[in-house]
Order: sequence, then structure tokens, then C-alpha cells
Amino acid sequence: MKIWINILAVIVFIAAISAGKVYWNNKVSEQSVSRPTKVEASSDASNAETNWKENAQNLPESIQNKIQKAKQTKTPLKLVIVGSAPQEEVKATWAELLKKKIEDTYGSSLIQVEVREYKNMTTLQFIKSDTYKEIAKASPDVLLFEPFLLNDNGVVGIENTLDNVDIILTYLKRQNEQLITILQPSAPVYKANNYPSDAKALEDFAKENGYEYINHWKAWPDYQSEKISAYLTQAPGQPNDKGEQLWAQYLEHYFTNSKSSQ
Repeated sequence: MKIWINILAVIVFIAAISAGKVYWNNKVSEQSVSRPTKVEASSDASNAETNWKENAQNLPESIQNKIQKAKQTKTPLKLVIVGSAPQEEVKATWAELLKKKIEDTYGSSLIQVEVREYKNMTTLQFIKSDTYKEIAKASPDVLLFEPFLLNDNGVVGIENTLDNVDIILTYLKRQNEQLITILQPSAPVYKANNYPSDAKALEDFAKENGYEYINHWKAWPDYQSEKISAYLTQAPGQPNDKGEQLWAQYLEHYFTNSKSSQ
């Protein structure tokens, strides 16, 4: 009888040890699966949120709010870039370089960029041909506009240029009241006479009418200095590849908070 009692006790003891081991292994397995996944997901979400805000910190609050909305609604912000096409061939224009930088930085799912460049265009031609209405059809949330300032110089006259810019932007605003417009001058010209005052008039116009203004001339050598010739072709106010990159990098810092390599 004692023998059977001892055998039964051994069996119960072994069963208890086995059950305990299985329970412990299951707990360890559950912990090893769940904990890293939860931490990693939280970290990725936090980094994604932080990155776009760091990249956008040079932008006005109005554009930052649009990016925030684009992220929340999962509908990309549309940036349309409008300006003069180069007279001479270059590897990439400032607008093309900027488009790549913005989409590489934010991702095209957050910001989409469309470039529209027009060769030999003046503001008067832009209006008479109704080409400006094509910009409204592109449905921009933000417009970066270089309004053919150099092409207008000596042809249209700065007062007419500003009147034309006002017509264009008023029309676009009627199509989209929430549109944010950023104005900028064309490239500088070596030893120009009246042209710099045209650029100043455009800046004053922007401030008076509540538009953002980017003065990329700050990144160039003084237009009175021969040093600026290293960034221009023989055509007045036409950047070479080095000039296009200089212009683009100034705008890239504004839009993405990147550091210039100049």
C-alpha cells in the first residue's frame, strides 16, 4: 500500500512541475512578442510627427497648419511653382531641384509639387493668353510665384507689372480663398540699373497685400560685384547650373530647413 502511495505522490509531483514549466514558458513567450512591438510603433509615430515639424519650422504658421491638416486628412498639400523657363539649357532649374528636395523630405503623400515654367513670358502675355487660368486648374494650396520680373523689365514697366500681378493673384484667390501665395524676384543681373528697384517694388507690393515674399538675392554675391558672374550665363539674369543650385538651396532652406552646401 505504501508503495502505491509513494508512486502516486511522485506522479503528482512530476505533473505539478510540468504544468508550472509550461505556464512560465507561455508567459515569457507572450512578453517577448508584445513588448518590443508596442514600443517600436510608438517611437516611429513620434519620429514621423517630429520630423515634418522640424523640416517646416522656417515656413509661416499658415503653411505649417496646412501641412498638419494634410497629415491628418491623408490628403497631400499641393504646392504649385510658377516662373520663367531658362533661356539657355541647364541640368536642372531651381524649381526642379526644389521639387525633388521637398518631395524627398516630406514624401509626396504629404506634399505634392507641380512645376510650371514659361519661356520668354511676360505678365502681360500671361494675362492676354489666359495662361494664368491654368494655374487655378492645378488647384494649388500654396503658390510659389516668380512673376517674370526680369522679362517685364524695360518692356512692361514695373507699375504695369504690379497691376498684372494683382489681376493674376486676385483671380486665383477668387478660385480658392484659402490659397497662400509666396512671391519672389527673378535672378539678379550683373550691374543692373533699374531692375533692382523693380525687385524692391515687388517686395513692397507683397508686404502691402499680405503675400509672403522670399528674397533669394541674399544668397547671391552682390549684383555689382564681378563675383556674381560665376553664377550667371552670358544671357542677362540667366543662372548657369551653379546659379540654379544656389537659388534652389536658398529656397530649400526655407521649405525644408536644410543646410546650404555653398
